[in-house]
Amino acid sequence: MTAAKKQVNDNAHALTVTTTAAPPAPVSLGILQGTSPAALMSGASEMAGELARMIEAQRLWDPINGKKYVKVEGWTTLGVMMGVVAREVTTTENDGIYTAVVELVRMLDGACISRASAECGAPDELDRYGKPVWSNRPRYARRSMAQTRATGKACRLAFSWVMSLAGYEVTPAEEMTHVHDPVVPNYPQPIPIRPPVNDNTRPNVADSRINPSQRIMLETRITESGLNRERVKAWIERSWKVDSFICLSNDQLNKLLIKIGQWSAAEKALAEAKAEKEAANETV
Repeated sequence: MTAAKKQVNDNAHALTVTTTAAPPAPVSLGILQGTSPAALMSGASEMAGELARMIEAQRLWDPINGKKYVKVEGWTTLGVMMGVVAREVTTTENDGIYTAVVELVRMLDGACISRASAECGAPDELDRYGKPVWSNRPRYARRSMAQTRATGKACRLAFSWVMSLAGYEVTPAEEMTHVHDPVVPNYPQPIPIRPPVNDNTRPNVADSRINPSQRIMLETRITESGLNRERVKAWIERSWKVDSFICLSNDQLNKLLIKIGQWSAAEKALAEAKAEKEAANETV
């Protein structure tokens, strides 16, 4: 056989090799799994939706300056959804200030995925009246709050992106105490657009009623003042024969805002008196 014929036969019997791309390795984060970053984010968005429904149903957030800050119970729920739990590492005390260290560990194998520290009891943490918020409280309360803050912070370091997907601020509510307490939101005062109506008569002119933005502002003020919404509604019905906030006149809204401020101050005074009494009993 000639060399040319041998080459033809070799080509005829040559094997055809086809290469195919290997399937992408699965991407996982906690209990979230996907074949791509896009699939992972889709799962995270679904989880964020379920988280938001739970937080709203249980009211696990505090309103601060018109934004929603989730309490530590909401953060730890997110942690469990991601397959981790919080574990205390250490809690120390120095001059009345407690410092706690907490880490998040994976339930599957106990691996640490996040760690944070926080303190409670510093004398420079003051309320709006210039009084200490935590330094005069019982030791167990300061210790517990330090651990609570450290837990929320550890969750934030690991999962703030999921909380953001759920539509909430990424700072735990417990870390915002110094902002929430001393800072009083500067709400614009409603301006009557016509002479005030008789307080004992339900306004029957559409122009005299508050607008939707003013109603939202009122609802926010009630919530941030820690007042019971239904009790406020009952009060305006007794006082002005008005059965809903949107039916208030601008003049009535102004007077109601003043009342809310008085009620809130009274509640604050009662809470402070109770705290001082508990502190005195603890000392005894």
